[in-house]
Amino acid sequence: MSAGIAPSPGRNHLTQKLIDWADLVMVMEPLHSEYVHTHFKCDPNKVRVLDIVNRYIRDEPELIQLLQMKVAPILDLEDRLNDLSRKTRE
Repeated sequence: MSAGIAPSPGRNHLTQKLIDWADLVMVMEPLHSEYVHTHFKCDPNKVRVLDIVNRYIRDEPELIQLLQMKVAPILDLEDRLNDLSRKTRE
């Protein structure tokens, strides 16, 4: 799911409910991370900054490519950490 920090017609706006629901909160820029932490209750370890300059239009091919490149390793690491956590509890 995606949500923005600036209200926009037809788009999801970030809420505390979404923050609570998410396992991870991925933001494009450090400024977005600051916004999350100043406006919501959120574990700092839950937020990942992708370091992508927020200058793209939604669904722009270059943005999609950057997101795939940056998000895949984060999700892979999270999966490995979850597996490790499960194994240590067994």
